[in-house]
Amino acid sequence: MKHFSPFQCDQKRILRPTRMNHGGKGRTFLHVDLDAFFASVEQIKNPKLKGKPVVVGGRSSKRGVVTAASYEAKRRGIKTGMPWQQARACCPEAIFLPADFDAYAIYSRLVRKILEKMSPVVAPASIDECYLDLTGCEKIYGSLWNAADKIRQEILERTGLSSSIGMGASHSVAKIASKFAKPAGILEVPAGSEGAFLAPLLVEQMPGIGPRLGERLRNLGVATLGQLARLPVDILKRQFGVYGPFLLAKARGVDDWELEISEEVKSIGKERTFENDISDPKELRKELWELVEMVGRELRQKKLCTRSVRVKVRYADFSEESKSITLKETTNLDRVLFQCAEELLLQLLEKNSVIFPFALSKVEGHLSVGASTSHCVASSARTERPLRLLGFCAAELGAPSPQADLFHSQKSNRWDRLHTSIDWLREKFGVGAILIRH
Repeated sequence: MKHFSPFQCDQKRILRPTRMNHGGKGRTFLHVDLDAFFASVEQIKNPKLKGKPVVVGGRSSKRGVVTAASYEAKRRGIKTGMPWQQARACCPEAIFLPADFDAYAIYSRLVRKILEKMSPVVAPASIDECYLDLTGCEKIYGSLWNAADKIRQEILERTGLSSSIGMGASHSVAKIASKFAKPAGILEVPAGSEGAFLAPLLVEQMPGIGPRLGERLRNLGVATLGQLARLPVDILKRQFGVYGPFLLAKARGVDDWELEISEEVKSIGKERTFENDISDPKELRKELWELVEMVGRELRQKKLCTRSVRVKVRYADFSEESKSITLKETTNLDRVLFQCAEELLLQLLEKNSVIFPFALSKVEGHLSVGASTSHCVASSARTERPLRLLGFCAAELGAPSPQADLFHSQKSNRWDRLHTSIDWLREKFGVGAILIRH
């Protein structure tokens, strides 16, 4: 899905272009995109919602933003990323629901299993879209169109989800085609017609060209893919290095590249938009602890540790700031993560006359050199700029270090066992089984 911040993405799939030995000839790619995925799952869970405008977003009707909307809602002007209050003004009768990511993950896995039976090469790009390489499968399906129609029908019959499919000689052409096929359609771009299909499109419509790259291209006088396709390769090399020829090939629709999928977890983070702006440091500390707990639990579940943590704040005026810190030693312990996060939050809010009503203490061996940890204590400090959102993210992830600290190994092991026990109890009896107040 689009419009997820790094704090919301628990796992990022990296799509790396990898040179192929086929010269781009005879390749057959499909891009399967589930239509209004989150909203469609909600309509399947509750059949009474079918045919009604459904909006999925955050946990707060006051502060949430639209994560997904059914086509009934989209026809009323509701768009992804729109604040809930604005969406409600567009469509007062819309049904607003919190996101159920567990359910979405279940349906995503079901679709992936279906696709893996249809093609030997399936590359998930996100929770609601996959690439398929059907090269050499012509004898099985008879034609590319038959294959796409069979896939779409299989998904609909087994899950109840609608999907749109794009087909082309490259993955980028197939992805763009699937957007034009929405909803519930199939669009094939025949081999040899890629250039004509892409030429009138804006450069930002090509996967991999975001706003910044688009702006750089526009500074060169390039607004459409057709203009990009006519640009001399030497100019692109000077401007974009080795990525220049790749851009040119993509714009012409003849790129002889394929996707290499890496499911390496790059960062884990959580964020929370508050029902009402928070200016009380004690309340902010409580919210931060809950975010840290969620991130720490997921790190341990994935058997990962972090070397870098970041805190993000969004103020009531929608301005944002963030601060990060590099740890001397990797960790996945909540207490260590929290003290680092606490320090970062304090630094962010200090300039707004915030003094936390609690003392900070350094966790020996974890905070990097130069991190300030001595601050005054006040009993009733409040921030002059209340917070609308708070986020915590762990990055630079890796496996736990096999080298134990000679001086702190016993103490660290006790903390490890404690967290393991707490995680097990919460997994078995729910998150509310044990509540820890820091």
